[in-house]
Amino acid sequence: MATGNDADQDTRSLADIERTIDEKFRDSYSEQIWNKGPVELLVYAITVVFFLYHLWYAQTFQLPRARHGIIHLAMVLSLWGIIQMLDEDWSATTGKAKTVGYALYSVISVIPLYYIQSNYDQIRLTAGVYTDTAIISGVLVILLVLVALAHVSRLITGIALVGLVYSYFGPLMPGLLSHRGLTVQRIITMNTVEMEGLLGTLLQISATWVVIFLILAGLMEKYGGMATFIKGMTRLAARRKYIEIGQVAVAASMFMGSINGSTAANTATTGAFTIPLMKENGYRPKIAAAIEAVASCGGQVLPPIMGAGAFLMAELIDPNYSDIVIGAIAPAILFFLTVSVAISLSTSNSVSTTITTEPDPRGLGKRLFDIVRHFEYIGMFAILLWWLIGIGADPMVAGFYAIVSLMGLRLVRVAFEVVTDAKEEDLAAAFKLFLRESLEGMRRGAEATLNITILLASLGIVIRALIVTGFAQQLSSYLVLLSGGVVVVMLFLAMLAAIAFGMGMSTTAAYMIVAVLVAPSLVQIGVQEFTAHMFVFYFAIVSNITPPIALSVIIGQGIAGSDFWETAVESLRIGFPMFLLPFAFFYNEALLYPSPMTLVAFVIVFAGFVSVSIGLTGYIRQQIPTLLRPVFLLLGLGAIFVPTMIGQVLLVAAIVAACGYFLRSGSVDVTTPAEG
Repeated sequence: MATGNDADQDTRSLADIERTIDEKFRDSYSEQIWNKGPVELLVYAITVVFFLYHLWYAQTFQLPRARHGIIHLAMVLSLWGIIQMLDEDWSATTGKAKTVGYALYSVISVIPLYYIQSNYDQIRLTAGVYTDTAIISGVLVILLVLVALAHVSRLITGIALVGLVYSYFGPLMPGLLSHRGLTVQRIITMNTVEMEGLLGTLLQISATWVVIFLILAGLMEKYGGMATFIKGMTRLAARRKYIEIGQVAVAASMFMGSINGSTAANTATTGAFTIPLMKENGYRPKIAAAIEAVASCGGQVLPPIMGAGAFLMAELIDPNYSDIVIGAIAPAILFFLTVSVAISLSTSNSVSTTITTEPDPRGLGKRLFDIVRHFEYIGMFAILLWWLIGIGADPMVAGFYAIVSLMGLRLVRVAFEVVTDAKEEDLAAAFKLFLRESLEGMRRGAEATLNITILLASLGIVIRALIVTGFAQQLSSYLVLLSGGVVVVMLFLAMLAAIAFGMGMSTTAAYMIVAVLVAPSLVQIGVQEFTAHMFVFYFAIVSNITPPIALSVIIGQGIAGSDFWETAVESLRIGFPMFLLPFAFFYNEALLYPSPMTLVAFVIVFAGFVSVSIGLTGYIRQQIPTLLRPVFLLLGLGAIFVPTMIGQVLLVAAIVAACGYFLRSGSVDVTTPAEG
């Protein structure tokens, strides 16, 4: 297969690609930290306090969770204000005014939260009877959070304001939206001093489970874990002729997306590297952008973190955290295997194999050893999984031990490399670099926490309004009534509602909205609670690649320079597993609830997905006749959704036979790559 253009030929060595990876994901610290400005130094100082405080709390749990959340929010708002000062131009009059404003914000943000925290016991004991000072403090907290939120997300700001307005003007609302209305004081207290709403569950999740893993992710990134992971995947993906960069992009985005909790942020960060790299290796811009958008969404479904989704779910429903993580493994693996197949089929007739990469001369064993020698990451993951799943400990405790083990093992590796002359530097210099990387990792984790904390706290306002006014309960009953109690109809309504509510939002925000508004309607008609929440969770994520908003597609096509609608179509084609998987694990519950039948269900559903992918792309090492594409689609859908095991097995046998026929029959010469 050729592109018909010999000028496109290019050869890149693995070393070239690895240098590109290091340039993107590894930082150099040529500037001494003491040479930075006073505001920068203040940020570092607060970052260290932030880090030590959360590690202390993870180890001791000496404060009530709500009280810890208040302290966490105070630190977040104060640090947010100081970081905003760094972006202002002090030489300009406007910059000076904004700098002073942010400085005042940082100080003022601590005052009302300090009052609530220091009078926590008294406020709890006098519930329902609050002093004027407590109410004023509540007003200030709401305003301070909304100011920060306006810089983070205008969409969520608007939604939060609508939640406040809706709480008051209920009697003026029509039909389903109507309620008796709440007083201004009730709106303030239910979101603050009652330790609900803004200061409620979502803030507490951010202050415990989310923050500890974001700190861990920050340390991993600055220690070079991201670069190491991508380079390892690149080497393992090396082929005799070329590296399948699309698969490397999927692996990289899968890894980062599971940790950072935002498909949009993941598309922007990993996509800035993977999309140009895919384009350089023959991928069409629209396909490169689509692959990154879909892979970034998929990272949210990958255990054990699931972009904070597992933490939120564990707080909302009965299964504990480890049960949720274990149940999510099979669907996540199924998703990435199917997406990998879809990428291979989509690019096999459009990516030129004349663009080659010099093969790694080492054997598979030595390539694996190149990964294993980074024992600090392997050791950290082993300890993390042991505490999370083996012991079933609180995720914050597991995160604590993961952080301690990562830092300890990293220090051991630094010393080991110096002693064995793996690095040409003395121990003091290596230890100094370790401290700098640790400090930068702490800062990266703290900064990543800011936006998520502000978003989750603000969503607490919305969720509280929906529940107290009764709208969430009414909507759930209305959806059940609209479906007539028919499960299939209810599933489609839930899918549409979850996608609609999730458009333009981060994954955490989207899931929380649909978990409150949509999931209860599924439970009401008899769907198991975990199944219902996983169903809406997947579709909340899918909204990131669903037009007309499709945030991940917008970011990806902006980096790739491709057309939005063409990229969106490719994203939908490659990302089809995310649309079918929720239905698949509803009709094949062994995928979510581990049992001896899980492996059987996995193989059957995977075969079905492969068949559907072939039908969508029209390719199996060669173009298949157009008339056979709907046949593959029907075979695949039948294998996934036919209610009898015998029927599923027969359909899978037919799929295997059909694939085998086309694989044995050789390839068709395609001189011009197809657009699809």
